[in-house]
Amino acid sequence: MRRFLEKSIIILLCIYNAYRVNSTKDLVLTFLVSLIFSTLLDLLHDKRFRIAIYALFFIIYFFNDLIVFFLPLILYNSVIELKAYSLLYLPLILIDVSPLNILISMISIYLSIKTDEYNRVIEDSKITRDELREDTLSLRRYNEQLRIDKEKNIQIAILTERNRIARELHDSIGHAISSSILQVEALKIISNNKNQKSLSLLQNTLQNGMNDIRKSIHNLYNESFDLKAKIQNLCDEIHSINFKLDYRIDNEIDYDLKYDIFSVVREAVTNSVKHSDANEVKISILNQVKFYSILIEDNGTLFDKDIDALNNGIGLISMKEIANKYNGFLKYEYDKGFKIRLVLMKGDAK
Repeated sequence: MRRFLEKSIIILLCIYNAYRVNSTKDLVLTFLVSLIFSTLLDLLHDKRFRIAIYALFFIIYFFNDLIVFFLPLILYNSVIELKAYSLLYLPLILIDVSPLNILISMISIYLSIKTDEYNRVIEDSKITRDELREDTLSLRRYNEQLRIDKEKNIQIAILTERNRIARELHDSIGHAISSSILQVEALKIISNNKNQKSLSLLQNTLQNGMNDIRKSIHNLYNESFDLKAKIQNLCDEIHSINFKLDYRIDNEIDYDLKYDIFSVVREAVTNSVKHSDANEVKISILNQVKFYSILIEDNGTLFDKDIDALNNGIGLISMKEIANKYNGFLKYEYDKGFKIRLVLMKGDAK
């Protein structure tokens, strides 16, 4: 816009000076040729074509010397692009000296230099802005990773404490009850028939207690992270959306994998709540032969058309990192709602 306004001012000055000096001559064709040349210099990006235009303008002078009155238009472009070579136009001005034409040329050169400086400042500002955005994004990703690591460490601490309690139960109470059962069995052998029934009842009670303790210990060891229950609890906490969960993973999977899948589901659900007007979300977690498939789709009608902002979102970046971690891939699209499909390969975690 700035370039357009400055060139408009130069054009008006050139027309005024041309008709002031040559009021009886027809300058329409000369003006149109100069205007076309000036426009082409702004539109063409190939430097060879622009140099050809500069040369052609110089040659035209020998057939129509009135074109010198529109030389400031060409100088506006050439002083930045050709630099010292712009002095080649100087003889054209000096051959037919017009003080106002020299003044207009100086104004054109000045405006061109200032505009170039302005554009450089703007470009530097954009670079600085992009660097700041990148640093901000990196900081957000770092903070997000810290939060994830903190949650993982808390879960690991809980699991460690569970395992410690399970070992203590097994080593102390479990052994004590096992010893008591053996002692009751010995008493049954040496006691009379009158006490057999009571001893059998006591033995059964101890045996049942021992079985309950074994189940509890087994649960403490295995209840590390119930993925299905975690996802179901997450869905139950959000009353504004109807969730449909299709969970088909029967085999036990690693804790890290379960946590990563839960992180993806939680992020997708959070985005649906914050950025979509969806009232229904479908979550499918399937166990395929060589990979795990996670599909999350809502029926929202709101969608951010800014693809760059979408691609640079922390949530989607985290999902891409999880996909890369398992040599999988992430795809997302908007088609009657936002859909996220994540594939995680089995046994390929980095």
